[in-house]
Amino acid sequence: MSAKGSEPGAFRRYGQVFRRPHVAPLLMVGFLGRLPHSVTAVLITLHVSHTLNLPYWQAGLAAALLTIGLAIGSPWRGRRIDTVGLRRAVVPSIVVEALTWGLAPYASYEVLLLLLFVAGLFALPVFTIVRQSLGVMMTGPDRRTAYSLDSMITEIVFIIAPGGAAVLAATLGSRVAMTAVGALVVVAGVALLISNPPTRSSQLPSAPRQPVGELESPAHQSDAASVVPVVTGAIPVIKPGQQREKRFSWVSAGVIAMLIMAAGAGIALAGTEVSVVAFSEHSGDSAGGLWWAYGIWSAASLVGGFFYGAQSRRFDPLKIITVLGVALIPAAFAPDMFWLGILLVASGFFVAPLMTAASERLTESVAERHRGEAMGWYGSAMTAGTALGTPLVGVVIDVAGPAAAFLALAGVAMATGLGTMGLRSLRRRRMA
Repeated sequence: MSAKGSEPGAFRRYGQVFRRPHVAPLLMVGFLGRLPHSVTAVLITLHVSHTLNLPYWQAGLAAALLTIGLAIGSPWRGRRIDTVGLRRAVVPSIVVEALTWGLAPYASYEVLLLLLFVAGLFALPVFTIVRQSLGVMMTGPDRRTAYSLDSMITEIVFIIAPGGAAVLAATLGSRVAMTAVGALVVVAGVALLISNPPTRSSQLPSAPRQPVGELESPAHQSDAASVVPVVTGAIPVIKPGQQREKRFSWVSAGVIAMLIMAAGAGIALAGTEVSVVAFSEHSGDSAGGLWWAYGIWSAASLVGGFFYGAQSRRFDPLKIITVLGVALIPAAFAPDMFWLGILLVASGFFVAPLMTAASERLTESVAERHRGEAMGWYGSAMTAGTALGTPLVGVVIDVAGPAAAFLALAGVAMATGLGTMGLRSLRRRRMA
């Protein structure tokens, strides 16, 4: 990404985006809504291992069940937004998460497992709502800037929240901290209910009324048939014999490419976090070195996201993840934690741009009426990659050490990008 892709004064676009109606409140709600879900892994581990005095493998199982619930529930919650609207989709999440996180701190381990799975299944779909709404309110470079802002906010959340949750659990106990998670979910959910950000262009204040004639165009046939099921006896008034839209008709080769990319990114990013911890333990470094490495990696992502959001042209996320993989290779040769942090800067710079570019590409590839479900599947793909990457990189660390893990993760990122681009090129040649 070069500065040539930026227009003079392009950074002023951030101010323009912030001044757009609904954008700043939506980003604030997104920040608030991400806080509770960014600390769950830390709190579950502390609660099971310290409060319940159980082994770490049982803490890992509890966290895994929450992750499985998230992976299953994310597309479902996104589809509910598409079909019944934001408010009706959010209310069950508020109620269920308030109950599960209110009961979980005082439940036995066996009941805790069930509660965590249900909490994941009904998790407040903050990511889906924010990205879907920004995709509706913004177009072109402004959409890129808005997505970059959201990616940077996500980075800030993951910088401050886990450490803050650990301090809260250490001072007031894990039960208080887990209860606070439920309270934050309720606050964020109510804020979404009140603000009710648009998830369709037709919900924008300036949206023109849709001409009746447009309902006959192919893009609106399925919507018209499902929303206005006018019948005379048993004979449909709207195009007799018309079939319902297929369940996954929105899935295209471009969408599949983004889902593969999301899974690969989940493996690479989660694996890098684990590898940094393993490097710290192998080198006998203090916790300060660990925070240094994480902090500078996240700071590099913030800078990269800010720079990417000012660009006037788009970048292929498959190329970005390939470059990220190449940039991760030097970390394998770090002599100590200080240099590990320095060598992680290059790969960190591409993290937020990767998330932004992928969301932008997915938004452009899917019609509005399916974007909630598409964003849900995107989140599930990344969650699956994260869940898969953590144990796999653990095996590599046990067998060959942290340096080999960094090289393996670099290979995964490059293989994801190059492999998917190769398949895309092959498909285009066959269609030509």
